Parts: sequence; structure tokens; C-alpha cells
Amino acid sequence: MINVLMSRGILGHPQMVEHVSQYIKKTDKVLVVAFSFFENQFKDEKTYLEFYSPGGEYYIKIVESFLPYGIQENQIEWLYYYTDNNALALKKIKNANIIYFPGGSPQLMMKRIHEFNIKEALESPDKVFIGSSAGAMIQLDNYHISPDQEHRKFSYEEGLNLISGISIEVHYRRRKKQKSALRKVNRAYRHPIIAIPDEGAVIIDNESVKLIGNAFLIYGKKGVIR
Repeated sequence: MINVLMSRGILGHPQMVEHVSQYIKKTDKVLVVAFSFFENQFKDEKTYLEFYSPGGEYYIKIVESFLPYGIQENQIEWLYYYTDNNALALKKIKNANIIYFPGGSPQLMMKRIHEFNIKEALESPDKVFIGSSAGAMIQLDNYHISPDQEHRKFSYEEGLNLISGISIEVHYRRRKKQKSALRKVNRAYRHPIIAIPDEGAVIIDNESVKLIGNAFLIYGKKGVIR
């Protein structure tokens, strides 16, 4: 299993292409799970589809991100919350080699995954999983949320059963609330914690962990590293 964890959608940047291209074939099919939107982000189904459908802002961004890997627009499918169902979702997941989880709300993304009853299907070990921000967080079997503009309180949440034994802090900016949250996580788990600033990323190739850009290990099993 391959897991790519980012804070932002930097998949198409040259540095990422250099490291990730070995895991992506030109013949691969991609599925974008468009479940992470906040409830106040779109007024209705129409505005949701305008954002994620062909010609939409996010649609174009994703297509352009995969072009450096030789993957064309017709190789990218989308799992739509408003118009798809369980049967169609399972078919799309089965056909995909790469699963992409967008940023947004990790809690709402997991809620919608459970609503569609596709959690087990998404945990297939033969996929490449790529996610930014919330889409990185939910790849962990247990993740935490640090207080920010969208989330007022610290919390522990259940994600997908893809990665265990580590924690990540996306959008790491050395904020006091982030540092406080990481101290809680360290006391609770005593396992490695990786900080991922916006220009950083992490690639997990089975048990091998590669830090890209300015991502760094901030806590080890014995405590704070830096």
C-alpha cells in the first residue's frame, strides 16, 4: 500500500512529481472522492457540481495535478455525493488504481463515507492513496484535529484503517494551539508525530516513511525531537 499525505494540493509540483512518479503509471485510473466539502460551502447540489464537475475550479485543479504523471482527464473519475449511490461508488472504487481524497472537513468526509457504506471498500490494500489536508488525515486509523477556524475544539476522530502507529499535523505553522495539541497526542500515544507544513508531504510505502520538502518528525517515541 502506498499513502501520500499533503497539507495542500501540491501533487503536480516538480518536487512531488520527482518522488511520487515511481508509484503512478500512465495507465492508472484515478477516483476523486468528493465528500470533504463543508456544509456551508455550497448552497445546493448545483453549486457543488459546478465546483467538482468538468470545467469547475476544483475539477481543473485535479486534472492539471495529474498531467505531469501522464494521466489524462479521461482517466480520472469522480465520486459525487449528491448524484452517486452505494452501487456506483463500489464500482468506481473497484475500477480505480489511485484514490484521491480532497481537503476540507475530515469529519464530514468520514460521515459521508459511512453513509455510502464504502469504508471497507476504500481500505483495499492494492491502491495508491493520495490526500491533502483532511484527505491526508482520514488515511490514519485514528487522527486528531487541532483547533483552528473551522474546528473550535481539539478532538480525536476515527479514520480509515490504512495507516496506524503515527500521527500527523497538517498545515503546521508552529502555532501555540498546534503545539498544545501535539503535546496531548504525544502523551496519549507516545508514537511518532510528523509535522507537514504547506510545502511538505509524506510518502508511506508499506512501512517505509519518506519526508518530502519541509515535512519533519516533531515527536518520536521518546518525546519531542524539535
